Amino acid sequence: MFDVLAFLLEEFNDPDHCPARDDLGRQLAAAGFENEEISDALDWLDGLNELNEGAYLGANDGSGMRVFHDYEISRLPSDVRGLIVFLEHNGALSPAQREMLIDRLLVMPDDEITLPTAKLAALMVLWAQRAELPVLVGEDLLSALHGEPTMQ
Repeated sequence: MFDVLAFLLEEFNDPDHCPARDDLGRQLAAAGFENEEISDALDWLDGLNELNEGAYLGANDGSGMRVFHDYEISRLPSDVRGLIVFLEHNGALSPAQREMLIDRLLVMPDDEITLPTAKLAALMVLWAQRAELPVLVGEDLLSALHGEPTMQ
């Protein structure tokens, strides 16, 4: 599923240029992805598209600190929770986008919730929201697509 999502990010800079689900499924199959992988990724993406930022709009109005619920702590590894806090603290995610990211992570199986998949999920949330990334934060998130950057 994550290879399909990474492919979508690389192929479609703008979600508005992404084809309809059936056409996209055929395009992904032609690119060599398996049907189950395509279906899982498109279902995940449909769930993301169904999340209207308006449903989380109240999160943007608050000024308090976000505390993770016991269920979230049990499902989201500490490095993933740290990433979420880091992204919000550095202006890459609004509180509403943070909640969207948490929602999308919690629908994943436990063994798939890792730091690289959380970075990819964050990119997908921002992509769907057509959000701009701070440069340094964006480079860190893009490492989920291209591997860790190397010093030269």
